[in-house]
Amino acid sequence: MDGPMGGGVTVRGHWAHHMLALPDGTRLRLSRWQPVGPAPLPDDAPTMLVLPGRAAQVERYTELASDLTERGLHVLSMDWRGQGGSSRLLPDAMVGHAVHFDAFLDDLAAALDHWRDGVKGPFLALGHSMGGHILLRFLAERPHPFAGAITCAPMLGINTAPLPEWLARGLARLAVRLGHANDYALLQGPRWARHPPPFKGNRLTSDPGRFAECYAVMTRDPGVALGGASWGWLDGAFTSIRHFFEQDRLEDVDVPVLLISARADSIVRADRHDEAARRLADCTLVPFAEGRHELLIETDAIRDKVLAAIDSFLDLKIGIHNFSAKS
Repeated sequence: MDGPMGGGVTVRGHWAHHMLALPDGTRLRLSRWQPVGPAPLPDDAPTMLVLPGRAAQVERYTELASDLTERGLHVLSMDWRGQGGSSRLLPDAMVGHAVHFDAFLDDLAAALDHWRDGVKGPFLALGHSMGGHILLRFLAERPHPFAGAITCAPMLGINTAPLPEWLARGLARLAVRLGHANDYALLQGPRWARHPPPFKGNRLTSDPGRFAECYAVMTRDPGVALGGASWGWLDGAFTSIRHFFEQDRLEDVDVPVLLISARADSIVRADRHDEAARRLADCTLVPFAEGRHELLIETDAIRDKVLAAIDSFLDLKIGIHNFSAKS
């Protein structure tokens, strides 16, 4: 994608995709950012793996990929099973579904195995929302190659308002037991249409240009669009979150973690970020009073601070000094 995008930003480069076939028949779309510039990055430059949130696709992180490349990092990404350009799990491809979140850990393991021989320098990961949740679980439960991890608004708790969380959990479990796992959950639905929703009242970002670009991605390629979550996805998410907190998995994360928390987030629970930061062995918690759930597609004023926090973390905690902050 060369040229302008949302927020009046120009990026120079494009995503190169590869379809990875898994033994269970799932096809994962793995992606590598291909920058356009005067000189290629050295093979042993650090690599950042960007892990999308629920319903997102790698294209949402195009601007971030450009930012990271400017800092001297190679960038990889992937679409989770059931969304983006990867295999969908139900005949209605718009339903965001999951059977068990362990399958996402398996997806990440397969992608890492595919990339293993191609990463020569330090390997890092950045996960947003659901991607941040899966990343932290992977770090705690599976062998991994990462020197450090960045989680942006990680899904460590779901804002279920107006329902209390215990009731939402119970409804999801009951719906699955009654055979409705594949149906849209309460207040969910297709959501995406060729005419984007109004910017006013959205829960993702306060930047209208970047908000519009999120939907322009799906207009250009409707095949990567996804709607609301199923009861099965919601039950799987609640189960995975409880498993993570109640079985002391956070204490097993063995690398430095930067946890970026949006305090105005109405999608995930920021209070769970505080609890996670206390329990992680080496966590840098950076709260942002302003900014909505998608801090990486927020206004320039907010994004610049988020990127500065990433710069500082890479410098002080990982020891990656040979990158220059975006001016």
